[in-house]
Amino acid sequence: MSHLAAVMATVLLTVSATVSGATPLEHGRTLAEQGDAARGIVACAGCHRADGGGDEALGAARLAGLEPAYLATQIERFRAGQRSHPVMSPWAERLEPADITAVSAYYGALAPASNARAPSDVDAVAGRALAETGDWSGRDLPACVRCHGPGGTGAGTVFPPLAGQPYSYLLAQLEAWASGRRHGEPMALMGAVAGRLDADEQRALAAYFATRPLAVADPVDDLPDPAPAPAPVTASASTPATAVAGADAAVPEHLGSVPAGRAEAASRFTPPGRDALPEGPFGEMVRLGARLFRHTNTDPRSASHVGNDQTCAGCHLDNGRRADASPMWAAWVAYPAYRGKNQRVDTMAERIQGCFRYSMNAQDSASGQVPETNSVVIDALQTYIYWLATGAPTGDTAMSGRGYPRLQPPAEGFDRTRGAALYAEHCALCHGAEGEGLLVEGEVVFPPLWGPRSYNWGAGMHRVDTAAAFIAANMPLLDTVRLTPQEAWDVAAYINAHERPQDPRFDGSVERTAARFHTSPFDLYGEPLGDGGAVLGQGTTAD
Repeated sequence: MSHLAAVMATVLLTVSATVSGATPLEHGRTLAEQGDAARGIVACAGCHRADGGGDEALGAARLAGLEPAYLATQIERFRAGQRSHPVMSPWAERLEPADITAVSAYYGALAPASNARAPSDVDAVAGRALAETGDWSGRDLPACVRCHGPGGTGAGTVFPPLAGQPYSYLLAQLEAWASGRRHGEPMALMGAVAGRLDADEQRALAAYFATRPLAVADPVDDLPDPAPAPAPVTASASTPATAVAGADAAVPEHLGSVPAGRAEAASRFTPPGRDALPEGPFGEMVRLGARLFRHTNTDPRSASHVGNDQTCAGCHLDNGRRADASPMWAAWVAYPAYRGKNQRVDTMAERIQGCFRYSMNAQDSASGQVPETNSVVIDALQTYIYWLATGAPTGDTAMSGRGYPRLQPPAEGFDRTRGAALYAEHCALCHGAEGEGLLVEGEVVFPPLWGPRSYNWGAGMHRVDTAAAFIAANMPLLDTVRLTPQEAWDVAAYINAHERPQDPRFDGSVERTAARFHTSPFDLYGEPLGDGGAVLGQGTTAD
C-alpha cells in the first residue's frame, strides 16, 4: 500500500461525522481536520497538514491563507474534470455546495503557512529571471509575478500565491498545464505559459517559488544581483544624484549624447541584456532608474510625485524594453523633439516630467508636483533609458518597434457598447469589472483604467486611437487571445468613455479646455455621457 493510500485509509477510519448546527467556519474546520466518514470525505489535513502548509512528499498544495473564492473555484474544477487527481477528484464529487463554501472559508482564514522545500540538486536561482522578468522578446512570455503579484505572493481571487507552495506541487501543475491534463483557466493562460517552458525551466521555477517568503518583502529589482538599496531620500524634488551612490554617482556629462551607429539586427533594435549592466557608479544609477521605472508608485524617491496607481512599466512593457509597447530605447534617440501637446521642443527630462504630470497625475501626489529636472528621479530614469538605447541610431524617429503600431481608423467607427462586452470578456479578469485595477501591498499588478487612480484626461492613453494601438499590439498579455483592430478600437472607446482625474490644463471650463486641447476626433473629453446632459471631462478626485 502506498503512503498516500495509507493516509486515506487511516483518516477514513478515524473521522467523525459533522456536528449539526455548526457555523460555516466550524463546519469547514470539521471537514478539514476530521472529514465526514459517513459520506466518505477524508480530512484535508491528512495530506495538506494541520497547518494547511502543504506536503512535499505527497505533492499536496499549501491552502492556508489562500483566497476562499480561488479555493472554491479549484474544487469546482476537480468536480468538472478540468483538474484530475486520485484523491481530490472523488473527494470533490462528494461535497455539497455548502461544504465547498465552508472548507474554502476555513482555509482562507488560516494564517499563511508553508512546508515547502526545494531539492538540493535544483538551482532555485536559475528560475529567478523567468519568474521576475520573463522572456518577452524571445517567447512572448511575461514574468510570473506580472500576474501572480510581487514575489509570487498572489493577486486577487484569480491568480494564486506561488511563493511557499511545495516544489513537488508546483512542478506537477506545470507539467499538467503543459500536457493539457489541467485546463479550463481563463483565456488558456497557464497552458500557454507552461507549454513554452522546457523541463529544466519548470524545475527551476518550481524551486524558486518554493523558496520564496510568503509575504511581500522588498520587491525584486528588474536587473539581476541588485546592490543593497540606498537609504530613502527625502521628498525634496531637488535631491542631487550624489544622495544615491556617493560623490561620484552623478549622471555622466555625456548623458545628453547618444551612442552612434546602427544596431546589427537587420529588422529591430535589441537593447542591452539585463546581465550587461555596467559596473561602478554609472551602473548603480542605471539600476536605480530600472527600479524607479518598475516601482514608480512605491519607491520613496518617486512615489511622492505619483498621484495615482500607475507606473512607468504599466504603459512601457517589459520595463521599457518591449518593441511596439513604446520602448524607451526608441524614445531616447528621438529627443529633443517638438511636441504639439506643449507647443515647444521638449528634452527627454521634460518628456519624463510630462509622464508624471499626465499619466501619473502628479498634481494629486504628496508633493503636488513633478520631479524637478535635476532631481535624482529624473537623473536615474534618464540614465536607465540612455543605457537601454546603447548602440541605437541617433535621431532615428522611425525605428522599428517605436511607440505603438498605428491602427487605421475603422470604417464603421468605434462602438462603446460592443467595447463593454469585449472588456467584460477579455479585460475585467485583470483590470476589474469597474476598471479599478489590482494592487498587492501597494505594488501595481494591473493598473486602473479609469476612475480616480487612473491616468488623467491629459495623458496620451486617454485618446481612443492611442489606447487602441496599445491594446491591439499588447493586450491581453499572452497571445492566446488577440483582438481584431475593430475590437481594439471598441474596447478602447469603452475604457476611455469613463471619468478619470482632470486634465492639468483645465481652466475651469470643460468646453474651453476641450476646444484648446482635445480637438482630435479620437478624444472623448467633452463628449456627452448618456442622455442626462452630462459630458465627459468633469474629472474625479483621488481617494
